[in-house]
Amino acid sequence: MLSEKVECRAMLIHRHVETHRLDITSHEVLPLEGGKTFTLGAGRAFSSLDKEVLIDLLREEEPSIEFLPENLLVRGRNKLVWYTAPQVLEIPFRGEIIKAPIPGLIYLAGGVLRCYAYKGKSRPTPETELHFAPLGNTYNNGTFCSGNVNLPREILIENIPIWQRFVLESTNTHGGGVIPLKGIKDFNELVQFYRDLSAKQAKKFPDRCLKLTEVKGKPLTLKAAINGEG
Repeated sequence: MLSEKVECRAMLIHRHVETHRLDITSHEVLPLEGGKTFTLGAGRAFSSLDKEVLIDLLREEEPSIEFLPENLLVRGRNKLVWYTAPQVLEIPFRGEIIKAPIPGLIYLAGGVLRCYAYKGKSRPTPETELHFAPLGNTYNNGTFCSGNVNLPREILIENIPIWQRFVLESTNTHGGGVIPLKGIKDFNELVQFYRDLSAKQAKKFPDRCLKLTEVKGKPLTLKAAINGEG
């Protein structure tokens, strides 16, 4: 109940009629005329943390405490983004396993699992440009053919190893819907590409061979992908 002895705040929910984006502003409730009437003060945009705290309050839950892995880039209630640095590993193809280098990969879990490659070995930033993951079973939007594999749907940090093993340890059986590298024409040439790297005992993936992911003719950045583009 409103009174001068009760501190109140009001929330306004704003919904864009075309994009359906929701934004929330918080306003102090200010008494007028000695508390006979009230008005709203200036608004402050809700941060992502504010929204999570509100949800926890509505659920009457105490926010859980957890350690965050150092390769985690983004953590939200419905999205996790993390990366793996460039590495040499055993890549499973149908009928053979090829030990070769792969580039750094960025994983986005939220509704579906998407994975992209990036150049260099530094920690990715919002402006990092994304490239197709140079693996089999991949599609144009960064998703994978999962076959009969049931991936976790809950967006939890403890599920990161499961999603990561799916990308790195699943057998590459076909080309999916995209040719993920420059200079190759099909999935068979992707396999040969890794055979050649293995034969040379290469320790570093040739970033120049990565194929840029584009949206409307412009490079897809990590920030844009997190916001739903791509």
